[in-house]
Amino acid sequence: MVEAGERHWWYQATRSLLEMLVTPHLAPVASTTVFLDAAGGSGATGSWLADRGTTILDDYEPVALSAAVHDHAGYRAVRADINHLPHAAGTFDAVLCVTALYHRLNPNPQAVVDEFARVVKPGGLVCLMEPGGKKLWRGHDEVTQGARRFSLAEMKAMVRVAGLDLVRATGAYSFLVPPAAVMGIVERRSNKSDVGRNESGLGGVLGQVARLERTLLRRVSLPFGLSVIAIGRKPLSPMGDA
Repeated sequence: MVEAGERHWWYQATRSLLEMLVTPHLAPVASTTVFLDAAGGSGATGSWLADRGTTILDDYEPVALSAAVHDHAGYRAVRADINHLPHAAGTFDAVLCVTALYHRLNPNPQAVVDEFARVVKPGGLVCLMEPGGKKLWRGHDEVTQGARRFSLAEMKAMVRVAGLDLVRATGAYSFLVPPAAVMGIVERRSNKSDVGRNESGLGGVLGQVARLERTLLRRVSLPFGLSVIAIGRKPLSPMGDA
């Protein structure tokens, strides 16, 4: 995954997608700005945030942490379990979490999102991106130790239950839903991961389609997708402090 993170078309497209969706809602970077890439692995999907400002990357895997700080100067690595974050309340201006809540090691996704809401500053953002399509379970999910996929409604609910105001919710990679459904049938008895497979995205075709979808997402939200995204903002305190 470390090797694929810098060159696989999906990781490249996801970096661009998240930057496009989240950046308009971020406050201007200041000397005190600090972000959290929760369960960020090697930084494959959150490096755009580290390029913007100082970013703590929490992960439990030492190999991933080493790769992140080696490849991206903006990262500060912390070995941590996102179920019990080792950070004080109101520490971060934004929290990013990509494809971690689905994992078997995180048995209570809502409790993890509650942790994100705790450590983000009032007025700060929490962005979640997870596998979508609850009926699209396939071999890739088994190999990556997945435990669940999420509907867009579930993503919205987790944000709101955590006490965050919903800023944006949308499906993404909607064009991958039909082929994923077919692969789920074809590979029913075979556990194969998408990581390291078809890194070029059919010679660049999938990357181009993802770019077209991002153009659409600038204007509208999609009701479904192979990924689902929810962005929440922590309300300001009663006294209006940021």
